[in-house]
Amino acid sequence: MSLRSRSRSGRLFLATALASVCVLAGVPGVTAQPGVVAQPAAPAGPGSAELPDPLAGLRPAPEHERTPERYLPSPSPDPWYSNPPQVDPATAPGTILATRSVTVPPMNMRNFGRGWQVLVQSADSHDQPQQIVSTILEPATPWDGPGPRPLVSFNVTIDSLGLECMPSHVLPNELNIEMPPFLQILADRGYGLVVTDFQGPKAAYAAGRANGRAVLDGMRAARAFVPPGEEAPMYGDSRIVQVGYSGGGIATGWAAQLQPVYAPELTDVLVGSSIGGVPADYSDLFDTMDGTLGSGLYRAAVLGVAREYPELYPLLNDTGDVAAYQLRDSCAAANTVSGILHAPLSMLTDVDPRTDPTVQRVMARNRLGTADPASGADPREVPTGPVQVWHGDAVVPIGPGPGSSTGPGDIFVPEWTARRLADEWCAAGADVEYTPVAGEHIAAAYTAVGPALDWVDARARGVPFTTGCRS
Repeated sequence: MSLRSRSRSGRLFLATALASVCVLAGVPGVTAQPGVVAQPAAPAGPGSAELPDPLAGLRPAPEHERTPERYLPSPSPDPWYSNPPQVDPATAPGTILATRSVTVPPMNMRNFGRGWQVLVQSADSHDQPQQIVSTILEPATPWDGPGPRPLVSFNVTIDSLGLECMPSHVLPNELNIEMPPFLQILADRGYGLVVTDFQGPKAAYAAGRANGRAVLDGMRAARAFVPPGEEAPMYGDSRIVQVGYSGGGIATGWAAQLQPVYAPELTDVLVGSSIGGVPADYSDLFDTMDGTLGSGLYRAAVLGVAREYPELYPLLNDTGDVAAYQLRDSCAAANTVSGILHAPLSMLTDVDPRTDPTVQRVMARNRLGTADPASGADPREVPTGPVQVWHGDAVVPIGPGPGSSTGPGDIFVPEWTARRLADEWCAAGADVEYTPVAGEHIAAAYTAVGPALDWVDARARGVPFTTGCRS
């Protein structure tokens, strides 16, 4: 066997291993699917039925079949995804297109009161119309603060490539493994809630511009929503605060940054954005996530971004084709677990992803903070409301006096990237507070519960923001 053949075989073995990890993690859609061209099967015996080739989905597709559609998620059982209504493309973003009631079981929200899901007009990264789903909740817990019940946009850590991983499906039907239980704590405090499937109909994980627009359109829809039988919008006069961590932090950060241009009417309505563990610049993560235990999530993020930027697909080699196809429905758990293989992106492509101009251009377009004007970013894309950036940091203050607590910090998304984001937004005129918390990427989600949700509560109650860079 030649060296090239052995290299190709090794790469295809990796793709098979990735698919096997997903099977073990319970990912739907990783078996052979209709429409996949299989290798010729052995002739069937007399009178026997020809069985489908179980390995068909593990073979690379011919070049002419490697279209962007091949790598999109499998159809969802939800008709809002699989068969959305025909809508005039000129329909304003945030317009509610359809409404249905929903119940969240006690395992996900013990004080559920009322709930609805709305199908909402939005726009993708390229200003093309698309529909997204938002879940609007009113907890049974009354609001005990001043003014109308505030609305919190809780942007879930979806981190997935499949449509059945979206919160509109998980919250009513499956155990929500979003930990720690931010949603429950927010409901216990009496906030109204909007939980948006911000990855959209292509499940475009980490595609920041599309994710941020979806969050803002979810806010617009929640403000305009009138419950059946009532006369006025339930949250029409509410302050809005948003919070999200990691993949949810991507959506939260982009919603804050895009708001002045994409949703200017939310200025002075969106009174706070609490952003945790956000990877502001994906190119910073080559050394910390690519080829490490974080490689599964990093690979999933790259495949999610490619759904908005299909010019990345021709860069896939045979291994990349199989991996992108087999992982097209993977949820966060499988994406995380597949990091045990430490598979670098270089296994999926024959170009250097660190230097390839197409990869660099797409990453620059999805970089939070001060963007290169050559990327097409609008200089007005600067958060208008107060922002909290919190992150697992190696040095964490333990009190008002001198002294600190040291720890590992976030080994996947280094704390200096979050500090830089806060500094860049401050320099651009935003009002930002950086909050270091103890722990690495997983532990920080727990240690930040107090400071993050207390910050959210202060903004929701109208407490003046006095700890930002403009104070």
